[in-house]
Amino acid sequence: MNIWIVSDGEPLPTDEGNVRLRRMGLLSEILYRNGNEVHWFSSSFHHYKKKHRSNNDKDIKINNNYTIHLLKTKGYRKNVSIARISHHKKLSRKFLLNTKAYEKPDIIIATMAPLEVSKAVIQYGEYNNVPVIIDIRDLWPEIFNEVVPSWGKTLIKPYIWLCKSQLRTIIRKSTGMIGVTPQFLDYGLNVARMNKREFDQVFYTSYKPRDISGHLNNFNKHWSKFGLKSTDFIVIFLGNFGRQFVLEPIIEAAEKLKEQRNIKFVLCGVGESLDKIKRMSSNLENVILPGWIEEEQILSLLSASSIGIAPYRNSINFTKNTPNKFGEYLSASIPVILGVNGIMEELVSEYECGDNYKDSNELVTILERLFLDRQQLIGMSENAYKLYEEKFNADKVYLELSRYLQEVTSKSN
Repeated sequence: MNIWIVSDGEPLPTDEGNVRLRRMGLLSEILYRNGNEVHWFSSSFHHYKKKHRSNNDKDIKINNNYTIHLLKTKGYRKNVSIARISHHKKLSRKFLLNTKAYEKPDIIIATMAPLEVSKAVIQYGEYNNVPVIIDIRDLWPEIFNEVVPSWGKTLIKPYIWLCKSQLRTIIRKSTGMIGVTPQFLDYGLNVARMNKREFDQVFYTSYKPRDISGHLNNFNKHWSKFGLKSTDFIVIFLGNFGRQFVLEPIIEAAEKLKEQRNIKFVLCGVGESLDKIKRMSSNLENVILPGWIEEEQILSLLSASSIGIAPYRNSINFTKNTPNKFGEYLSASIPVILGVNGIMEELVSEYECGDNYKDSNELVTILERLFLDRQQLIGMSENAYKLYEEKFNADKVYLELSRYLQEVTSKSN
């Protein structure tokens, strides 16, 4: 099959360093290894590093079956900005213009957000009689109700109404819709005001299995310069310092635990709130802020970590979601401590592989208990991997997704 993937914002296999592929990257690998021809359309702009991958439109052939198509846009400095909306509009126009030169695919899978791009994909699919699958992984535009300051909520209502109207049309015109959780699929169905169709299904955001045990040998190479030892009780955060995370309670907990020298907080990533967190933790030796780290550093850190912390904001976009970091911690047999209610909390409770905190005092209590009770920690680690294997193993989940795309294609022709 000739399969197009249209997704902006994910790391690409052509990016510098040892890239951690996500949903579409992992799906792409399975698709081309099974003999499919894969074309991934993305922008030239790196969402996380806020820099351009290329100064012009560029096709990068990874192998005979797999090509990355970079579409040049201006980019943006802030995630919530007019510049980002302009970026999305330019990307959608570029997609419709550039794809005229390519042989039409058998099927397209596109991420729902940005709406401008998924709308362009639907337009292409309609005109060329190509089935289109829409991937719901963000509660767009519902999330605007939470990220917009209180003074702007009334002003943003017309824009939210317009976006929902566009999303309703996109979903209704799609061949099928997939959600990263049952709740996300339900959100799409509710917006579209329709019942579940044959090709509306759930595929969790999953993570590739890796044997990280051997990476413990590289721990000192990467982390001794930060004063870390592999025997420390390491609480790890992998993410970005953006609005989706509430990191202040972690720093407050670190302050309360600073006399316990073997408990270390390693918070990895970059973003708009990093400077604030640096100021809050400037006098705390138990808080390490290494910035952006690459794959080898991540694996060595995961191999020695005791707890993965997921301080997601208690918003609709996360109470109903199981984001990448959740599966990543589980894949490394690391129990997850959550700052959010909802589906992740339900899963860690069901599998007894984590806990939930509402403030820094509760976080301190949880960490002290697990620091002292290593048998409970070991049991939670085993349960974390069990949950991963059953619901979040990318080799299983995305193989099922690839088979789903084949089924949709065969039934649509």
